[in-house]
Amino acid sequence: MTTLNRNTISCPFPSDITPMSPNGFTFSISKLPDLTFFCQQVNLPSITIGSPEQNTPFSVTPIPGEMATFDQLQVQFLIDSDMANYKAIHNWLIALSFPENYSQYSNFIGNEENSYSELSKNYSDATLSILKGNNTISTNIQFVDVFPISLEGLTFQSTNQDVQYLIGNATFRYTYYKFL
Repeated sequence: MTTLNRNTISCPFPSDITPMSPNGFTFSISKLPDLTFFCQQVNLPSITIGSPEQNTPFSVTPIPGEMATFDQLQVQFLIDSDMANYKAIHNWLIALSFPENYSQYSNFIGNEENSYSELSKNYSDATLSILKGNNTISTNIQFVDVFPISLEGLTFQSTNQDVQYLIGNATFRYTYYKFL
């Protein structure tokens, strides 16, 4: 009987065979510091690229490498008792859409400091940190130019038997994400 060891196998073993846990993470958005502690769930969005086709007299050949499309970033968070994290996302959405008057937008961007242009004040960067079992950071993922596009409504209900804390759901768009 032959025993296999690392040196006799042509296929290399991975350096780390520890599986990733889905509950070890932190998530932060620069413009939303009140969200970080209360974040309960965040997705790592999918990424797809197109594959244009080249026709030949014999077949259609797909060609890799067209524009990347990133799915939306979904964040679920507990709402703090002052609603600070919920109101921060709400105020950002209101400023971007200014439903009452233009000053809603100008007041929002007027509070920003150290920005290069007025347009850059609409965005924020975000970081998803994946944690190992010992709560050290394994991987950081940076989302570039994040902005909210939706915030789900809340239902207040006095008929609940147990306390069920309110959970907010927000959807964000961004330019791209990268592993740091």
